[in-house]
Amino acid sequence: MVVIIAIGRFFKKIWDWIKQTAWIQPLLIVGVIFGIIFSIPSIVKAVNASRKEKSTYAAYYHNFKLSLEGEAESEADKFTDDLYEVIRDGKVDNFRTNHADLGDKFFVAYVEKNCDPCEQAKEGFSRFQEQFDKYIENDGSFHLVTIFTDEETTDSDETNTAFMKYMDRHTDFFSEVGSVVYETDYYKNGHILDTTLEAFETADPKGFKAPAIMLVELNPSDEEKTRGYDIGVTELMFGVEGSDKNAKAVTLSDCWKHTGEFSNNPEK
Repeated sequence: MVVIIAIGRFFKKIWDWIKQTAWIQPLLIVGVIFGIIFSIPSIVKAVNASRKEKSTYAAYYHNFKLSLEGEAESEADKFTDDLYEVIRDGKVDNFRTNHADLGDKFFVAYVEKNCDPCEQAKEGFSRFQEQFDKYIENDGSFHLVTIFTDEETTDSDETNTAFMKYMDRHTDFFSEVGSVVYETDYYKNGHILDTTLEAFETADPKGFKAPAIMLVELNPSDEEKTRGYDIGVTELMFGVEGSDKNAKAVTLSDCWKHTGEFSNNPEK
């Protein structure tokens, strides 16, 4: 009984305090409202900064974009058809004629607009491009082709996107590239998950991981040929490893030269 009386007194004190300080409540409400109002500019600024950062990396990739607009007649489709001909038949003359601006060695990246790994990879690409001569000596120049997996076209919808249709048209291409990648040192050194590579190889849009970055070589050196690198796609990676933009640029350089983790002696 004593305990019940004590509890009753405790709640009565709380109720008395609420009644006595009721005038404070409107002030608290007004304070909260003004706090929200004054915080809006900071929130807007943060959101805009994030959007600006996202648009910056997307704009970088757009500089190298091949569109999916037009389905089988799109820029991306024609490029992929020509590249598949190189992989399948080893013929490069037609590709060089249609894509003379790319040179004999270049990267191809499947990217997305809202993709943190794509944004991180952009840092490496940008630094590698800026300092290409520092990383690479007498081996071409920097070239990149990008295809956006989330591009919206007049022929796409939510259930059957332009990229889904593209993958369906080029299953042989993805299968051929995947079969090559299983033999690369980068894969053997444990840098590509089997599930990720399988999704790429089988052209599975649900399991496809961006960025998927391929290195294409139309004229491998004699040394590269003796190490098993043939004409076509010679490397594949999903994202660019590295703690910062300089480390990522080194990864791209190693990929380009088949050194480091892209070799059978990654310690060098």
